[in-house]
Amino acid sequence: MKNLGIYCLLFILALSSCRDNIDDVTTTEDPFVPPIINYNPQTLPVNGSITGFVADEAGEPIINADVKVGNETTTTDDFGHFFFTDITLDTNGTVVSVKKAGYFTGSRRFYAVENETNRVKVEMLSNSITDSFDATSGGIVTTPDGASITFSPNSIKKTDGTIYSGTVNVATKWLDPSNPRTLDQMPGNLQGVNSEVEEVVLGTYGMMAVELESDAGESLNISEGNTATLNMPVPASLQANAPAEIPLWSFNDQYGIWVEEGKATLQSGIYIGEVSHFSFWNCDFPYPLITFEAVIEDDNGNPLPNYHVAISINTAAGAFTGSGYTCPDGSITGLIPADQDLVLEIFDICGEVIYSQNIGPFADDVNLGTITVNPSTLNVTTITGELLDCDGVSVAEGVVMVQFSGQTVYEYVSGAPFEVTFSTCSSTTDVDVIGVDLSNLMQSDPVTAGANGTYDVGDITACDQQLTDYILITVDDGMNVPTAIYSPAQVYQDSTVAGGIGTSFSYLDGNNPNGDIVIFFNVDGLSAGNYDGSNFIEVFSDFGNSWSFGQGETFDTFIIDEYGDVGDSIIGSFGGTLTNWAVQPAVQVDVTGEFNIIRQ
Repeated sequence: MKNLGIYCLLFILALSSCRDNIDDVTTTEDPFVPPIINYNPQTLPVNGSITGFVADEAGEPIINADVKVGNETTTTDDFGHFFFTDITLDTNGTVVSVKKAGYFTGSRRFYAVENETNRVKVEMLSNSITDSFDATSGGIVTTPDGASITFSPNSIKKTDGTIYSGTVNVATKWLDPSNPRTLDQMPGNLQGVNSEVEEVVLGTYGMMAVELESDAGESLNISEGNTATLNMPVPASLQANAPAEIPLWSFNDQYGIWVEEGKATLQSGIYIGEVSHFSFWNCDFPYPLITFEAVIEDDNGNPLPNYHVAISINTAAGAFTGSGYTCPDGSITGLIPADQDLVLEIFDICGEVIYSQNIGPFADDVNLGTITVNPSTLNVTTITGELLDCDGVSVAEGVVMVQFSGQTVYEYVSGAPFEVTFSTCSSTTDVDVIGVDLSNLMQSDPVTAGANGTYDVGDITACDQQLTDYILITVDDGMNVPTAIYSPAQVYQDSTVAGGIGTSFSYLDGNNPNGDIVIFFNVDGLSAGNYDGSNFIEVFSDFGNSWSFGQGETFDTFIIDEYGDVGDSIIGSFGGTLTNWAVQPAVQVDVTGEFNIIRQ
């Protein structure tokens, strides 16, 4: 069985309320880079790849955003995805930055895994103007959340350093440290460098992004010798544990890390501090770092992949949470604060707590070994039945797909009754089961079954409709010849010049939203025909099957037999010898496939 939701993230624990390493920073035409004196971080270069997704605050993909990793650059596609294949990354901290007009710069700092495709999500914040003031007289700018910035008279400069007089337009966002959305909107990760040039893990009590510009759109900032006053409210749930004085940290784009610069004091539930420039500012309490490891399994020793694991400081407020997701082998690792009483929680796919345990304090790196989750809390569903073809014969090569709550689970079946076991949610009442005959490319209508128990759906006949919206792949490595089917798949057209290569492309996309399967390749044309010499693989990764074919490779053969109008099918096939980088050492494999996708 393969769960389309499987993906692996390293995590670093952010304490007071959230973190997961995601995204935004301020950007100007001449950005201020906070200094880090004598900071020489140890690097550990490795070869790896990155698959990323960029979205706005509503979760909609952002297209044509500029993405940079070191000296490598690319742009997001029409689905908000970006890809880097076989580039040099840093196990001790790789920084991805994303820029797009109309948004604060997005960024993420993550810990690259060697010879793997590392997944990144960047949620970008709109930097639309929210308030303004007169530079000569100064003023106060507020946010709807109760945060504010006080500007002194004649304290604003232009990019050339001269004092600016005129209207100052301000774009600002305050991020609530008790709101889980902050996990998806903060820059980098919650790792900092303190005034002693020590790396620490941070617990956030709130942060703000600020950009200043003139009516003409020129970037502005605070002039030398002046400051602005930040007022950041502390949520009621965190006030009992909020320190009377807390360091202020600005975000450094170069390293993707927070830099200690000054202090803020707690006055009537608000942190107040002076800042001498604008970037993204954060009120954080620092803790020394240690490494945490664990493996999550059920009581039969089966790994539990893609389970959300969160660790919190064990306080009355209880909202100082950092999190990550288990890898396919059930493992999870990251950085957590030393010498703290902690709570470890495991969540199901619907966000419900299925396991909780007090852990710590730990003075040194810790491996908790195997954590066994009681199966009664896993909300396991088992579907049994038999898949038949149009002649009523058991399907020799087929797939059973189970859909529920926006998730898809599928299991390959061969000539015998099937049994599909997977995790659901306590709130899931039923699932839809679809059978697919891969030999004849037929599928059944959905059959509804119950959830959170064992259900027999009997015979499912894959004969109700022709299978469409799929990409089917077979990979022959000389020992095994597995087949995988990716559905739904999409195709879209681009008639603009792309990198000077051609003027029209058809893109085939077999991605799933969780990022563990990413298939994206194109042909140089918008019609049926032979594209043997004009196809291009952007990315082709399926980590459940241990497949990862390199960016820039091409299929030896690529034929589009039919290229229908909108609402009709685009049908074709492809094949060739590719390098599979998901295994080490990398090997050459023969890949063949076909597709039938309804044109939107």
